[in-house]
Amino acid sequence: MLYEVPLTRISEMADVSAEAFIANNDPIGNFMFKDEPGHLILKKRFFRSLVTSCSSKSLRQAISVNLEAISIWFPPGMSHLEDADVDPFSEKDFANPETPKRMQAVNEVISALTAHLGTEPQWYLHLVAVQPQFRGEGYSSQLIRPMLEKAAKENIACTLITQSFENARKYEHWGFVVVKEMPVPGSGEKFYSMRKG
Repeated sequence: MLYEVPLTRISEMADVSAEAFIANNDPIGNFMFKDEPGHLILKKRFFRSLVTSCSSKSLRQAISVNLEAISIWFPPGMSHLEDADVDPFSEKDFANPETPKRMQAVNEVISALTAHLGTEPQWYLHLVAVQPQFRGEGYSSQLIRPMLEKAAKENIACTLITQSFENARKYEHWGFVVVKEMPVPGSGEKFYSMRKG
């Protein structure tokens, strides 16, 4: 039985997200914050914001109360625009004037792919994060498979957006297919929108 994480623990979830993405040497984080002296601090703030900016309507789950692995799903009918408009950065945070431009390029690609997903009812997988010491335990599957089964019973599609070909291949393992891919200008990286059902 998965643990539904209360809003009172959102900061702990955010820490799990940051630890997981940083430990995985996330290519988009590396692209956005390259040449920044405080790049690790900036990455941590960015990856924490992926959790703290989510609407309270999102479904926040974990493997257990210990938050070894977490997931966030947006339920059918919830718009991506319902996220809290929280930008953790200001211009003074950056030493490199190119950093805001790289962040903007990433945001524009994500916005375009989000619009491409359409407005039909869908379960949207916002993120899955596994603490580094628990990788390889099958926790991602334990978080994803029950929602895929639920969506199939409801006859509702599941969607997501991910970065890197390697991530897209992992999601294909659960039956997702790539419906659109877009490069991030100047990065050599791509984002993929994926769908199941």
